[in-house]
Amino acid sequence: MNLTRREALAILGAGAAAGMGARFGSSLAAQAPAAPLFRKGAIIRTILKDLPPEELATGPSLFHEHLSMRFPLGAKEHFTDDIALMVEEARAAKADGIAAIVDGGHADMNRSVDALKRISSESGLPVIASGGYYMQRTYPADIATKSVYQIADELSKEAAASRFGAFGEIGQQGGVMTDDERKVFTAIAKAHARTGLPIFTHNAYSGTRPTQNPVPKDTAIKQLDLLLANGVKPANLAIGHVCCLDDPKGEIPIQIAKRGAFVGFDRVTIALVPDAQKVTTIMAIVAAGHASKILLASDFSNARGLKKNGGAGLGQAVTVFAPMLLKAGMPEATLKSILVDNPRVFLSFGPI
Repeated sequence: MNLTRREALAILGAGAAAGMGARFGSSLAAQAPAAPLFRKGAIIRTILKDLPPEELATGPSLFHEHLSMRFPLGAKEHFTDDIALMVEEARAAKADGIAAIVDGGHADMNRSVDALKRISSESGLPVIASGGYYMQRTYPADIATKSVYQIADELSKEAAASRFGAFGEIGQQGGVMTDDERKVFTAIAKAHARTGLPIFTHNAYSGTRPTQNPVPKDTAIKQLDLLLANGVKPANLAIGHVCCLDDPKGEIPIQIAKRGAFVGFDRVTIALVPDAQKVTTIMAIVAAGHASKILLASDFSNARGLKKNGGAGLGQAVTVFAPMLLKAGMPEATLKSILVDNPRVFLSFGPI
């Protein structure tokens, strides 16, 4: 398929006020793989209410963006402090065809649950809130003194009280986990076992630029090993930022997918690795038979990307990056499944 950018955008985003847009929806309906089967009672937990996964079949769900945060630590303000602005940006994302967004913030990023509730309520866009801790440099001091079980217990209670629909983004700040980071990852796994909530991680990454302290490529695999060893269901696990590895053949993501977990391409449109190389890697994963394990998002956190500032907005993983996959020859039905079906499978769980 040899689409111009304008044609691809017409299919995938711009002006798609009704779900994915009439043209995209109708062109894919006849070609799409069979819809995924969800077990009876499965839900996706949004900040306002539980939804059956079928209710989000109208468009893409983005598994890692940011609607509320104040980061880096110590920042006195952040553009997401303007809740009215974020309501308008969420409305614009909905108009671009986005069905739901997962917010990847939590308390140590200064995320506001009340802000997420207002953004979702006033925009009409379903928002999934996340819980957990980010990485060593953001942890509260008492993490060092708490046990795995204390942290897991607190996270489970917070998840219920605040209507979290996921744990994420759970990360590490370098190529080797600190003792506290390993403790938090283990606690997240145990909280997952208690709640059923899906998990997405912040994998340390190196990009394509040489550095003095390169991150080992297998860092993502070590995260996977640790979480699976502690009882996490791979169908509800996404290893994040796999897109930011210099791995055009997709060797690491293919290993992750073979073990049943999702691979997160959640920094598309961010140039740590050129988008063209990300496309090459994704096409390699698809060729290896693992299209059903790919998740897309942009980790939205930069004011330049706001629609208000002339950017592509919260839906840029769909309106900017996805057309590149079509142009590279990805079948429309495969792309629809990646955008619409995969995140619903990842996010759905049976309440425990």
